[in-house]
Formats: sequence, C-alpha cells, structure tokens
Amino acid sequence: MSAKTNHTSTFIKSLPKNIFAGFVVSLIALPLGLGLALASEAPPISGIIASVTGGIVVALLGGSKVTITGPGNGLVIVLLGAITVLGEGDLYQGYLFTLAAIVFSGVLMLLLGFLKMGRLADFFPASAIQGMLAAIGIGILAKQFHIMVGHNNSRGTIIELLLTIPNDLLDLVNKADLNMLFASGIGIVSLLIMVFYSKIRNKFFQLIPAPMWILILSVGLSYFYTLLGKPYPIGVDYLVSIPDNVLSSLAFPDFTKMLQKEFILAVFAITLIASIESLLSIKAVDKLDPLNRRSNVNKDLKALGLATTISGLLGGLNVVTVIARSSVNVHNGATNRSSNFFHALFLVGFVLIFQEQLKRIPLAALAAILVYTGYKLADPESFRKIARIGNEQIVIFLTTLITTLFTNLITGIGVGILVTIIIHMILNVSLHYSNLVY
Repeated sequence: MSAKTNHTSTFIKSLPKNIFAGFVVSLIALPLGLGLALASEAPPISGIIASVTGGIVVALLGGSKVTITGPGNGLVIVLLGAITVLGEGDLYQGYLFTLAAIVFSGVLMLLLGFLKMGRLADFFPASAIQGMLAAIGIGILAKQFHIMVGHNNSRGTIIELLLTIPNDLLDLVNKADLNMLFASGIGIVSLLIMVFYSKIRNKFFQLIPAPMWILILSVGLSYFYTLLGKPYPIGVDYLVSIPDNVLSSLAFPDFTKMLQKEFILAVFAITLIASIESLLSIKAVDKLDPLNRRSNVNKDLKALGLATTISGLLGGLNVVTVIARSSVNVHNGATNRSSNFFHALFLVGFVLIFQEQLKRIPLAALAAILVYTGYKLADPESFRKIARIGNEQIVIFLTTLITTLFTNLITGIGVGILVTIIIHMILNVSLHYSNLVY
C-alpha cells in the first residue's frame, strides 16, 4: 500500500473524531464569536464570519495540525480602539473603516509569512507579553462587567470603566428598571455557570461546554415566557441583533481613511497583536498535540493573513489562532486540520438554522462569558508564577500592564521591551563588576 493511500485511509478513519471535535468547538465558538464582536463594538455576525472564514481557509492552507482559528481575545481592545477613534463618534462607520484596516492587516500577515517571520514572537519578552495579556483581560472585564449587569451604554477608558463598577452595582439596588434587573440576573447566573462548571462532575452535563449551556438556558427562558403567554422582561436593546438575511446584509470595508495616521497605526497594532497571539497559540498547541507534530508557522501565517483579508472584505473580524478553542479541539480527539473545517461548517449551520434563536440571546449572558474570559487572562496566578522567576520579571510585567492600561497596546509592549533591555543591561553591568571584584 502506498503512503498516499495509507494517508487517505487514516484520514477517513479519523473523520468521526474530527467531526465530533469540530462540533464541540463550534458550541464554544458560537457564543464567543458573538461576544467578542460585541465587545469590539462590531456587529455580532462579524465574529462568526471570522470563525467561518478562518476555519475554512486555514484548514485548507494552514501549516498546523490541530489548531482552531477565529476572532481572538487579544484583539478586542485594539479593534475597540480602532472603531472608536476612526469612527469619531459613529461606531458603525468606525467599524467600516476598521474592516479596511483588517484587510491591510491580513496582507501584512501574508507578507510576514512569505518573509519567514514565524519566529517573530520569540523576540518579545515573555513577562512583557504576560503583562500585555493581563491588560487585555482587565480591559475586557472592565467593559463587559457593565453589560453583564444591564448597563449597555457605559463608555470611557479602561480605568474609568473600572472605577464606575461600584456605581453600576448600586444602581441595581436603587433603580427598579425591570429590563436592567432581569438582564443583570441572567448575567450574574451566567457568570456563576462559567465559574462552577468545572466543579460539576456529571459526564452528561460536561458534554456541553459552559458557554453553550448559558445560551441554551437563557434562550430557553425566553421560550418559557412565551409558553406562559407573558411578555419577555428584556427589551430588544438588551438582546443580540442578527440581520434577517445574513448574506444580503454583509458589510464592506471603507478605505477612504487609508492614508491617515490613525488608520496606519490601527493596521500596525492589529497586525502586531494578531501575529503575537497566533504564534504564541500555535507554539502552545504544538505542545498539546498527542502525536508531537510541529507546525509550519510561516505557512500558518500566510493562511491566517489570507483568511483575515477575506474576512475583512466580507465584514468579519481578524482571524487568529486561538489557544482555548484549540485545546478543547485536542481534548476532544481531533487529529488533523479537518476539525477546524467542520467547526466552521457547524457555525454556518447554526446561523442559518437557529437565526431566530440567536436573536433571543441576552447581551448580559455573552458579557458574562467575556468577564470570565477577561479574568482568566488577568489571572492572579500568572502574577505569582512570574514573581517566582525573579523581581526583575515582576517589574517588566507590571510596567507593561500599567502602561498598556493607561495608553495602548503598542506603547505598552514597546515600553515592556525597553524596560527589559534596560534591566538586562543593568544586570550585565552588575555581573561584570562582580567578576572584576572577585
């Protein structure tokens, strides 16, 4: 039997496993895709477009074996900033300008792949990257906490949003707004499901991921009210908005700001964070692969770049390699890239078949999923791990974290690298003088 025939036979035998893994991943990708888009102030469907485009293109052309692609946590703050700045108060127009930036970002990632820049992430200090990710996590948590407790119109910087959290909690006690109270109840219960899901040992319960349980229960609640013949106590402003005909409602990028400084900065910020997040995720997933295969990162960068360009042209967000969904993929028996492809097909099916149900999803439920995601990115345990390595690493971590919170991701990672260089220079000088003394 030839090697090609043997490979085909193995692929066919592994199909059931990969279809199942793709299905489980799609159960997580659906709420996360909707939620990450909303967190970026983009239409919810843009997150699904990124997942579908990434799943198909990277599965066909990528260089990794068991990774999953779609919108990433790390880009939420960058995209939110781009949409806000480029739109100058008009968020939808800002989204159209940002789609153009996403298209250019995809072209740059494609170029990085051809230039064999797959080792790019190795040049960034680990503690600086951890600080950047923690800042992203805090940013997601700060924005989404307000939506989780029924405040959909909270605006401001990350620090301002964090400082107004107590006021939102007091509003729940002082204001008798039924929409807000009901939405916040769903949000808080959803957060509790995310927190305690892993502690429930029932194997049948664990077959469905926590984010999908949240959707099932929150959408089921709306049908329960319909069954009782009572109005659902949440208005349309508190529910996900999906166009009636997705294909005829696709948004297209607006390139009219492509020569402006803010646009160019947005392109570079999106490309930098997308590249780092993808390369780090690919490296992490390779360690999870039970067959110990190594990804062709340059080939993956090209595929991610092409997928991002196509996604942006169709109204979707960036496509990156995502660690959490990839690890779920591996743990559910995925053996090759087809699981990524099947996860995309299942998402298409969900959007086409359950369009009416998607419109019943409360924004507070999606926000709760993202609050938990933000907390995990800024997990205090990561700080303790860095502290065990050395005090200089804590300085790099905190400097990057604080700078990012008060400025932006590009400045934050730049300052983190600069501090790393200065610390290493000081340590080398100290070591040199110590050797002279002895």
